[in-house]
Amino acid sequence: MQETVEFKIRVPETDCWEDAPVYTSKALSGTTEEIAAEAEEIAEGIAFSKHSEVRWNCEGQRQGHYVDEIFADEEVIVREERILLLPAPEDIEAAVQ
Repeated sequence: MQETVEFKIRVPETDCWEDAPVYTSKALSGTTEEIAAEAEEIAEGIAFSKHSEVRWNCEGQRQGHYVDEIFADEEVIVREERILLLPAPEDIEAAVQ
């Protein structure tokens, strides 16, 4: 079985999900349970990356499934690491103490 699944992000300006624009849609295939599991995983990724609640439903169906923003109440700390590569001196001396 194949279904087109629509994903919507909560938009503060809209009162209901039906008025929110479709953020993205994906054609998924498999059993009903496999499609639902994959759609849920995609929605979780969108919710995490967009910091927003996500609604997904199969195209043409009004029944929606909701995924809250993950870690909504916790501060996310991202550390960036950089490595500086310097040219090595031509003569390397090792000091043994």
